[in-house]
This record gives sequence, C-alpha cells and structure tokens, in this order.
Amino acid sequence: MDGWMTRYKAICGQLGIDPKGDEEAARLADALVGGRHMALEELRSVIEGRDAVVFGAGPSLESGSVGLKKDGRVFICSDGTISLLLKMGFIPEVDVTDLDGNIKDILRANELGTIAVVHAHGDNMDKLKRYLPLFKGKIVLTTQAEPIGKVRNFYGFTDGDRAVALAAYFGAGAIKLIGFDFGDIVGKYSNPAKPFKHKADDKKKMKLAIAKQLVGEFLKKY
Repeated sequence: MDGWMTRYKAICGQLGIDPKGDEEAARLADALVGGRHMALEELRSVIEGRDAVVFGAGPSLESGSVGLKKDGRVFICSDGTISLLLKMGFIPEVDVTDLDGNIKDILRANELGTIAVVHAHGDNMDKLKRYLPLFKGKIVLTTQAEPIGKVRNFYGFTDGDRAVALAAYFGAGAIKLIGFDFGDIVGKYSNPAKPFKHKADDKKKMKLAIAKQLVGEFLKKY
C-alpha cells in the first residue's frame, strides 16, 4: 500500500497514539523471538493464488458462518474469531492477532497448525512478554510502524483490516468477508472479557470507521 506510513501517522494523530510505543513493541517482539524461524514462506504458500475467507468479529459472524464449507479456500481469522472456527471443527490456516482474543484458543489453533500472525503495538507489550514464548507452532510477527528485524509490516491497523490486508498482500485469488459489519455493535468474539454483543464506545467506533475505510482500499484490486 503506497503511503502507508503517512496514513499510519494520521491514524495515530486521530486516535491519540504515540508511534514510539508501537516502535518499542516491535523491538520487544523481535528480541523475544531471538533466532526463531518466521513462517513467511509458509504464509505465502497457503494464501497465494487461493480464494480466501476472512473472518471479522462483528455481530454477523455467527450467522454468516452457518453452513460454512472449506471448498479449498484458505481461512484467515482475525484474533478471537478463531474460537468460533475451532468450535465449528475447522483449523484455519491463519490467525491475525494482537493477543486480545481467547488466548487458549489462539495457542491451541497454533499448535494444531494455524499460522499465528502476531501483531506488536504499544498497548500489548505485556501480552507479548507473557504469551509470545508459548506459541509452539508457526508464527509471523507484524507491526503497523516501521519494520525491524524479523517484524514485518503488511499494512492495516485493526486485526480485521490487517487480515484483509494480509490476504491481498500475499496474492489471494478472491476474498470473501464474513463478520465485517463496521456498525455500532461489537460482536461476542471481539473481547473475551465481554463474550456478548454490546455497544461500541466512541473510540471503538472510530477504529471501526478506520477499518472500514482501509478494507475498502485493500480490496480495490478485487
């Protein structure tokens, strides 16, 4: 995405985010993994040329997933949506997460074969320290700031739009969205502390508006 850093800095200004926190988180994540292999080629191989279904944590996630079939497509989850897919008996190929979802499900899916695309930002450094060493399967690290070491930037700001960006970046065939509502209601899989549909607060509404705009841009070529 051309001009991502300019867009990112504008988003930071809009939400009152200090980019230095994101930069620190990226350095931390890079240090935590040491010499560990990053599954970048594996990520490309499961996405490139395949039709993708990307799951967002909006209130329509469950209804939109009724009768879901794999049909040779790659399933890309955003954070806590992995919990629903596991309940349905699927092992998604990819989970894009900043570790806000149900961590037991995120770790279990990773152990079962899901590539965890773990995002580092200024607000989740404690979770990075606590959980990053627990991933037993394939991982990739991302940042929304400048990439450093093993930490990459495939664009996007929230888990949902980052998952869409990832599918586009690695050349998915077609991209189908499920659970991307961008409304005033937050879905039950967005935050395990609130496992029910609830009203979005003002900051969440701003993030959803940003995500909606970004998703539209990432899907332009589709």
